[in-house]
Amino acid sequence: MNNHANRRDARIVTGPEFEISFTLKGHDFRDIRIMNLSVGGCFVLLGGRTARFFMPGATLDGLLLLHPELPKGPITATVAYVLGYASGEAADQVGMGLRFEAMDAPTHQALESWVGAAAAAGRALD
Repeated sequence: MNNHANRRDARIVTGPEFEISFTLKGHDFRDIRIMNLSVGGCFVLLGGRTARFFMPGATLDGLLLLHPELPKGPITATVAYVLGYASGEAADQVGMGLRFEAMDAPTHQALESWVGAAAAAGRALD
């Protein structure tokens, strides 16, 4: 699941109703907006004031996909990159690429099915 090809295949554009929640260093983060989603990860937007918590390599525990069409199993993810944050200063919103590191088999299969169906419906990024 961690190879580069899986992470870049079929990134699906998502609407404002697609969100995640997770825990980072004991702090709960809820209602974080997903901009796109693939089997290997997602790109999210969050408030700039919290960006300092999200350095590349940080582990996000118990990540949940908060959309009725998506699987509900917990996912472990890491921050792959952060856009809009440098040297302690951040924009109003910061973009963050997340890499899915671990999830149970049923969650992985359900996510693969959803991404495949969304790609077939023309929602994939070029």
